[in-house]
Amino acid sequence: MSMVNIPSTNTDPQYRYKMPRLQAKIEGRGNGIKTCIVNMGEVARAIKRPPQYVTKFFGNDLGAQANYTNKEGEGERSIVRGAHQQEDLRVSLDKFIEKYVLCENCKLPEIDMYVKKGIIQGRCNACGWAGELDNVDKLAAFIIKNPPDESGLSLGMTVEGADKMTKQERQKARAQKAKEKHDDDDESEEGSASGYSAAKVEKKEKKEKKEKKDKEKKEKKEKKKKDDDDDDSDEEKEKKEKKEKKKEKKEKDKEKKEKKEKSEKKEKKEKKEKKAAKDSDDDDDNDDDKDVQNLKHDEEQTKAVVGVLKDWLKENSSPKPAAFFEELRMQQLSKVFDNKVRLFIAFEALCGEAMNSEALSGQKKLVDKVISSSPKMCAAEVLWALDAYLDVHKGISKGFAMLLKVVYDEEWAEDKEILSYYNDDKAKGEPGFQEAKKLAAPFLKWLEESEDEDDDDDSDSDD
Repeated sequence: MSMVNIPSTNTDPQYRYKMPRLQAKIEGRGNGIKTCIVNMGEVARAIKRPPQYVTKFFGNDLGAQANYTNKEGEGERSIVRGAHQQEDLRVSLDKFIEKYVLCENCKLPEIDMYVKKGIIQGRCNACGWAGELDNVDKLAAFIIKNPPDESGLSLGMTVEGADKMTKQERQKARAQKAKEKHDDDDESEEGSASGYSAAKVEKKEKKEKKEKKDKEKKEKKEKKKKDDDDDDSDEEKEKKEKKEKKKEKKEKDKEKKEKKEKSEKKEKKEKKEKKAAKDSDDDDDNDDDKDVQNLKHDEEQTKAVVGVLKDWLKENSSPKPAAFFEELRMQQLSKVFDNKVRLFIAFEALCGEAMNSEALSGQKKLVDKVISSSPKMCAAEVLWALDAYLDVHKGISKGFAMLLKVVYDEEWAEDKEILSYYNDDKAKGEPGFQEAKKLAAPFLKWLEESEDEDDDDDSDSDD
């Protein structure tokens, strides 16, 4: 079966989210012409929405009657009245996906839909976004009355809804009732007619008595209320006013107290953060432990992500930079790690445990995509990832200076940024920094000499 992206407007061939291509055929002729969507069930299961929702949306969008059935013997049938082209149905399906399947933040079809307090809401399993979906569309009323179950693929059924009869069952019951009444009338027409008349008069009298009684009761209640209001003296009214003012004052005092407590808590928190920052500056050993933990925040998770990327690279022997970055970005969104760790993982997946200048240069297009993609990584982040790789794989120490040269040659970091990063100890306490600084010394010296020569050349040209 032919598969397309979710939605079909996405043209990325490497896109992982797929659904069967919508198949429709026109049946009948004249006033009875209709369009049958052959694989509605499969499409609905692919986008994780009940087929009733999609069918109803087609009807609203195309201005035609539409219904979905799944009867024993017939199977799943989604019918839209009138003749509709497959392309029109595809466009309508993409509209439904945009409203009720794609995440508003990351635009991935990872939304779980649910109805809460009469509002259609969604939560994204990829990026964590949560919020309201389209509650204005005509379909919204149908979804609220027929919310999805926990799987998201079927309509939830309340106890009240389970007790309701179908339209066919209600019509059948009404027909049976009319038939029984007709039979009773044939058996005793005269007796039945007189009995009906007497019952009608008695019912009318009871109704009139009840209305009269309710009216009298209402009048008494209003009269009593009026008398109570008249009995209230000016003194009592004054007491009530004082009581209300006292209550208002109490509420204002409470608000002031809460505001003051909140302000004190905020000050305490700021002092605590300042103290923590000061202690952090005074204790380099603790900084080292924290930064290593930040790098490895979940060592098993990092290894798992590297494993996933390596398997992906095996399946895609000559990957495009955009496709590789998309796969890496998907892992970052689902596992939640920062851009520095993302580059560290890219080094691991692309160059293994023994990265050298040749291996890094060979993967420069893929690495450049990771570094330059928005937001572009700064030089300090690139050098942090390289130092962290050295910290984990001590075996690359001999070729570390050459790795720095590749970073410089590919313009991932400029000479002044590299010199400032290591000479000014900007990353003191970060994982692998001290070792990296020691190994980078020959390269740093070369950069300084090159910079001095450039300065001399500039000076001579000025003379």
